[in-house]
Amino acid sequence: MFHALLLSLLFTSLVFANSVPEFPFIGFSVSNQRLDTKIKTLEKETTYRFKYGKQTQDWRTTFTFDYTKDSYQGIGLEVDKILLDGMFDTPKLRPYLGAVAGYMKFDDTEFTQNYKEHNSYYYGGNFGFIIYATDYIDIDIGYHYYIVDDLDFLDNIHGATFAIHYFF
Repeated sequence: MFHALLLSLLFTSLVFANSVPEFPFIGFSVSNQRLDTKIKTLEKETTYRFKYGKQTQDWRTTFTFDYTKDSYQGIGLEVDKILLDGMFDTPKLRPYLGAVAGYMKFDDTEFTQNYKEHNSYYYGGNFGFIIYATDYIDIDIGYHYYIVDDLDFLDNIHGATFAIHYFF
């Protein structure tokens, strides 16, 4: 299941890559998220994410590196479909809906001390709004929900995200 989702995300991003102008960007985000665990109910965690991606008029593909102080590190791929452009002709506020797949490694001994497996894949979705602050900077306010595969102590991760992207 995970591999099929990852391949479809890569295929979608490659199909649309050469057909329209692309706008590369780097970014940084902060997420206040909850980890639904079997050890503690709704463990809160702040996640910092470094991003590199390309955006077209209708699509955005982003490679991410996630870091939390106390829990995990991860890498991921996000593919977002920017919605409603045909109705509003590229407005300053643009909603999006996307899919996410990635890999995470847990370091937190509170989570991992009683479990054999510490690494896992995750997949899920996100939605939010892109707000264009200038021609080179946008602000992204969103929500994500990730299902964690093959970890006995963790079911899912979800929360709000605030991101800033710089286009170059």
